[in-house]
Amino acid sequence: APGWVTLLPIPDEVGKVAFQRLAVAVALAILLVAPPGRAEEPSARAPWRLIVGPSLVVPAFETTHTSTYSPPFQYVPHTSDATQRMPLDADAGPGLLVGIERSIAPHVGLQLSAYYGEADITGAPGHYDLSMRYTSRPPPSYEPVEVSLRRSEVQPGAEGRLKMLAVALDLVAWADLGAHARLAVAAGPAWLHTEGRAESLVYTAYHMGGHSTSFYEDYLVSFEFPASTLGLDVGGFAEVGLGRRVGLRLDARYCWGPEQDADVTLREVVNADEVVWTTELAEIETGLAPAPVRVDPSFFRVALALTVRF
Repeated sequence: APGWVTLLPIPDEVGKVAFQRLAVAVALAILLVAPPGRAEEPSARAPWRLIVGPSLVVPAFETTHTSTYSPPFQYVPHTSDATQRMPLDADAGPGLLVGIERSIAPHVGLQLSAYYGEADITGAPGHYDLSMRYTSRPPPSYEPVEVSLRRSEVQPGAEGRLKMLAVALDLVAWADLGAHARLAVAAGPAWLHTEGRAESLVYTAYHMGGHSTSFYEDYLVSFEFPASTLGLDVGGFAEVGLGRRVGLRLDARYCWGPEQDADVTLREVVNADEVVWTTELAEIETGLAPAPVRVDPSFFRVALALTVRF
C-alpha cells in the first residue's frame, strides 16, 4: 500500500491515510474470498472448520483475602477492630470449547474461539481476630467500667464457585502428519473474564443487654468479585480425520492474563435464620467496606473437540 501511495497524486496527508486504509480493506477482502491453500489440499476444498467439545480447566487462581473493619457497638462508647484472613483456591473443573477456524494459506489459518469453564472455590480454614474496648455501667453502682474483649478463632474453609470466559483470536500454523492428521501450534490475543463467588465473610455487631452485659451476632455473608482483562492465548493441538469432513482434535492451551484487584460486592447473609438481630445487607456492606480480591485470571485447559469442515 505505501508504494502505491507514492505513485498516485494524492494532494495531502489526509488523502494518503484514507487511501492506505482503503488499500488495507481491499487486501483483507481479497484474503477472505480467495481460495486458501493449494488446490490439492483438503483445506482448499473446505477452508472452514467448526470446533466444539468438552474440556478440563485448571485455574491459576489462588489468594488469601483479608478483611479488616471496626465492629459496631450500638449506643455504647467503644473502640474496636477485626481482621479475617480467608484463603481462596480454585480446583480443576469442566468446560466447553466452541470455535471456528479458516485456512488463509497453506498450513496457516485464523481461529476465533470462545471457552467457558467453571471450578469450585475451596480453601484452608481461615482465621478471625477481634478486639473490643467499651464502657460498661453494671449495677448496682452503675459507675463506668472499662471492659476489654478479645476473640481469636479459626473459621471454616471457604466455599464457592469460579467462572471463566476466554475469547481468543489465534494465528494457527500446522504440519501434516500423513494424509489424515496434523499437528499445530496457535497463539494470539485473548479477552479474559473471571467471576468468583464465595462465602463467608464475618461481620460482628455488638449489643448491650440487661445488667450492662454485652452480646454479639456474627453475620456470615457471601460475596462476588468479577474481573476482566486482556491477555494471551498460546498452545496447540493434534487432529486426526474421522471421515471426509469430520475430525477429532486434542487441543491444549494456556490463557494468561495479568493479576488484578477485583471489587467485592456482598450478595446475601447465609446464616440469616440463625441470628436474632436482623441487619440489612447494605448496612453490613457499609460496615465491612470489603477490600478487593486479588485475582489471577490465567488458566490451563485441555479439550477433546469434534471438528467439522465446510
